Parts: sequence; C-alpha cells; structure tokens
Amino acid sequence: MDFNSISSIVTPALVIGGMGLALGLILGIMGKVFHVEQDENVAAISAFLPGVNCGACGYAGCATFAQNLADGNAKPSDCPPASDEARAKIAEIMGVELEAVRKAVAYVKCAGGHSNSTYREGFEKLAIDDCRAVESQEDGGAKACRYGCVGYNSCGRVCPFDAIDIVDGIAVINDKCTACGVCVAACPRDLISIIPKDSVTRVACNSKELGKVVREVCQNGCIGCRLCARACGDQEAVLFADNLAKIDYDKCTTCEACIEKCPTKCILKYNGTIGERRA
Repeated sequence: MDFNSISSIVTPALVIGGMGLALGLILGIMGKVFHVEQDENVAAISAFLPGVNCGACGYAGCATFAQNLADGNAKPSDCPPASDEARAKIAEIMGVELEAVRKAVAYVKCAGGHSNSTYREGFEKLAIDDCRAVESQEDGGAKACRYGCVGYNSCGRVCPFDAIDIVDGIAVINDKCTACGVCVAACPRDLISIIPKDSVTRVACNSKELGKVVREVCQNGCIGCRLCARACGDQEAVLFADNLAKIDYDKCTTCEACIEKCPTKCILKYNGTIGERRA
C-alpha cells in the first residue's frame, strides 16, 4: 500500500476523531455551565411515590408531583395511590404534619348484569371491545338501558393497578383499587365515582329514566320511588336528582333503613370487600 493510500485512510480518521474530541469537550463545558443542582428531597420523595403517573394528584406525573411537594406547593395527602406508610415518610422528609385522609375507592354505579338486564333482540357484539365505540352506536349496545355498564372493560384496560374485573357483564372494583380516578375518565357513561372506602350504603344505578322505563330494562334499577329517602328521615342522607337516589356520605350513619326499604334492591350493603356487591 503506497503513502497516498495510507493517507486517504488515516487523514479522515484523524479528522473525525478530532471532531469527536472537540465535541466531547464542548459538551463537558456546557454541562458544567448549565448544570442545575437537584433538590435531594425530590429524589427522596420520589422513592415513596407509586410511579404510575396516573395524574390523580393533579400534576402531569410523579416526577412533577415530587418537585411540587419539595417546593411546598403540594401535600402528601394529594396522592391517592400512595400508601399510608409512604405518605408518612414523605411528610417526614418535608418536615410537615401528615393530614388525616379518609380512604376512598372507585365505585361502578350499576347492578344491571346479564342475569337481570333486558337485551335488544338481534344485537351483534362489536368486533372491537371498547365502551366508547359501543356508546357511539345509535342503539348504544346490547343492553336496553342506556345508562348501565357496557361491560367492554375500557376502564379496566386503563387502570394502572389491575383493580377492575368484569363480573356478569359489569365492571366491578376489586381490592387493588387506590382511587386514582383514571377509570372515571375512561367511562363514556359517567358510571364510576370516587367514594369513601368505608361506605356501607351504595346506590347501584345511574339511570335518570322514569320508574316505568327503568323497570322495563333492569330488575335492579332505581325507580325514583323515594321510599329510601323517607326511611332515612331527619338524617337526610338520601338525596334525589333526575329520578335517581344518591347517598350523602357526610350525613349517612349506615343505619341501613334505605337498604331495607328499596323495592328493587338497587341500594346495596357492602360488607367490607370491595368486589362484593351485596352482603
């Protein structure tokens, strides 16, 4: 190999190597100039956050939430998925008192399963299992009730904790629920609410139809009879809006009078197991 051949190989290699070295030096200098000291508390707080970036705290993700906690713009209690132990550790790092938090859970307001719902004749199941796709259809899916759970598990697929099961055609929350609220936004029928986890009395209906229409499509729907409200009496813990009963958990004393009086059994007693629909 002659000198010119060697030169044609070595020279480009030296040029490229020199460029790489120069670029490395420039990046190193830039890193020093623009280096931002990271708050040690942010890293310490992040270690106790769930890391699922569910957004239940109101921030874009756990990293942003950790920074706002360290800056004093947020509270440990603002993270629903965090455990009590994790919140306590975060409060300790921040040097603040931990606020008492009433634990919450997601709840699907429907008891219209396969066994007690009316279905439209001749309806064919969609090829895609998606609740919003069903909702966009003119007839709203197989179930005659336009307010009930579609049962295609769109909420379950977005749940970061695998806390939703489909039981008898209805989404049911299990014990993994952290009340992060991601499922609430996923439901096209606004069926899922965040309620106190220790609540015993729960209305399993979301229909705003008149009683006659409700009876035609579901055996366990709320017919707006108001017997539950009268049974509640002076406590006034059972409210009505759009023909539908609703529990005021700040007033409810779990006396169970409304459960006993409900003629369609749409008011359920929970026995401490989230996935259990009746005691």
